[in-house]
Amino acid sequence: MLFNSFTYMLFLPAVVVLYWVMPNRFRTTLLLVASYLFYMNWKPAYGLLIFALTLVNYAIGLSLEKFAAKKKAILIGGLIFNLGCLCFFKYANFLLESLFSSLKGLSVLVSHAPADSWTSPALKIILPLGISFFTFEFIHYIVDVYRGSAAVKNFRDFALFAAFFPSQIAGPIKRFQDFTHQLLEKPVFRGENFREGMFLILQGLFKKIVLGDNMGYVVNTGFNHASRMGLVDTWIAVAGFTFQIFFDFSGYTDIGRGSALLLGYKVPENFNWPFLAANLTDFWRRWHISLSTWLRDYLFIPLGGSRVSAQRARFNTMLTMVLGGLWHGAAWHYVIWGAFHGTGLVLSKEWTDFASRHPVLSKLRPHPIWHWSGVALTMLFLFMAGILFRAETIPQALTIAHKLVIPAAGGEVTTMFLNSTLPVSLSLYLLYLAAKTLIERARQPQIHTAVSLARRYFENSIGTQVVVYTGVAFVILGFAPLHVAPFIYFQF
Repeated sequence: MLFNSFTYMLFLPAVVVLYWVMPNRFRTTLLLVASYLFYMNWKPAYGLLIFALTLVNYAIGLSLEKFAAKKKAILIGGLIFNLGCLCFFKYANFLLESLFSSLKGLSVLVSHAPADSWTSPALKIILPLGISFFTFEFIHYIVDVYRGSAAVKNFRDFALFAAFFPSQIAGPIKRFQDFTHQLLEKPVFRGENFREGMFLILQGLFKKIVLGDNMGYVVNTGFNHASRMGLVDTWIAVAGFTFQIFFDFSGYTDIGRGSALLLGYKVPENFNWPFLAANLTDFWRRWHISLSTWLRDYLFIPLGGSRVSAQRARFNTMLTMVLGGLWHGAAWHYVIWGAFHGTGLVLSKEWTDFASRHPVLSKLRPHPIWHWSGVALTMLFLFMAGILFRAETIPQALTIAHKLVIPAAGGEVTTMFLNSTLPVSLSLYLLYLAAKTLIERARQPQIHTAVSLARRYFENSIGTQVVVYTGVAFVILGFAPLHVAPFIYFQF
């Protein structure tokens, strides 16, 4: 079931209404059943997979508390189990195909004869939706219990933590301490939560449908016909993908967070104005925050983090980002994408340290030009990294990178962009961001302006909210493409 489908637009209100009208003791069960229906709507058999993973990790958590003398061995067994499941479903074919290609190439090199009769050893495995996300949640759970956090005793509560549908498929990656704490409190319907939830859902749908999906048509045209792109075409396609994946993924997160708020729950924020980052370190504090903090807490810091020698710290950064790249997808271009980001992070830190010590550069750092030039360079780096992320093969990535600097005739992508609704929808989005910034400033108690008065009127007028939200919904429908597109991060 997709967040941007009509099915979900019927499913969510039904769950929300049932949740708030039934007695509190049944609400957790309702959410658990709804979450499994949500997941099994895609492929019923894989509901058994998430249930089996939940059952095993629940038992591991209890065992870590009960058998303290053997908890290290239990933790290692739990990590092997969870990573083994992830590797089988996500990386088995990648490893088999890589080995197959290597042996085939070696055979041709040694015998000088083609190995055309060889058949691919790939298995018929369908990647379960969300397995990368809920596997990381399970690992976080058993590691934190090993470190001293209390295990979840109620199986129903633990099962809901794993299956909670607003964050089930593509995160954000939750921390069980925060989620189970909310389960222990009796949910209370709050008007401000409902308003914010509706606002986030509409904002997410606008990002995904109006901006992300329409941008996707332009980007796909370019990347699928790379040889026909001109210089301007290539820059539009490359920059377009960076914004497409942001609108797509942050739109998903907004809808998930909004859906959770309608039910009285809060899940973590995943984005904080990432394109205003002045360097890559700052970018990863703002982009996919739940993943970057997971990699920091459960990989980078256990490796030694930055508390070790400078050379070892660089190695830790590189390894963390390479594995982060592999987490995104079972293909070599994702590994190279991770290494590219790792190299960028190392160089960014080296430059920052050098500039802070240099007598002239240290005086320039507080100047706005320093900050905004850093923002521009970071965006350029993200464009280059996006080529590796979006390209289906490394040769295609090299072709597109070459076309960024070599003038060539083209125009198909440029024409498609100019003739689409994107210029208008992007302008609407920029106006919305400006209005949102103004309204946020109006929340400050010392500011008494017409904007703050209008905000208070809107928050207190249900009729006005209905009119505004209905209008936004019609705008979304008006700009929507003909076909419902899945979210990009569903493939991870």
